[in-house]
Amino acid sequence: MPYDSDIIVIGCGNILFKDDGFGPIVINILQKYFKDKNDYYDPAVTAYVEDEFDSDILNQIKGKFEGISLPEGVQFIDGGTAAPTNFFPLYEEYDWKKLIVIDVVEFNAEPGTVETFDPSIMKIGKYDNPHGMTVEEPLQKIAEKCEVVVVGCKPAEIPTPDVDVGLTETVQKAIPETIDLILKEIGVK
Repeated sequence: MPYDSDIIVIGCGNILFKDDGFGPIVINILQKYFKDKNDYYDPAVTAYVEDEFDSDILNQIKGKFEGISLPEGVQFIDGGTAAPTNFFPLYEEYDWKKLIVIDVVEFNAEPGTVETFDPSIMKIGKYDNPHGMTVEEPLQKIAEKCEVVVVGCKPAEIPTPDVDVGLTETVQKAIPETIDLILKEIGVK
């Protein structure tokens, strides 16, 4: 699949390890509720959201998409845990204007806190993520060519190596705010 969109929004993480699934779950929500034709959302992930999320959170999420449509040139990608090695290097082949990375981030805040991060100020080797590989260096290289924004959520629980599917309630509650930040970054709100 070509990745030649102006704005790439990529979710990183693994849905098998509780809050580490934050990025892919957010991407699947965006794909489904925007009725994205560029990619296919995972019906198992969106079924989990619709069946397991608190109804107030689900209603907030659905309300974010009322009266808006997906702008041309925006692509959502579930990058899983291999995005730094399999996807990020593709920036050399494409002319992206913006890369938005959705992931869990360990930073000094309460679990469920969502913030945006500029990779140009991230110190190499200081960005702590549960994927076991650094992401700040590849993101800084990409930022030399296009705008890069990391939308990160402080996780409450990542049980690796034990498999435990489903976000904690704290991180579920962060998804509406995360969607607002993404909609702002792609120029919808």
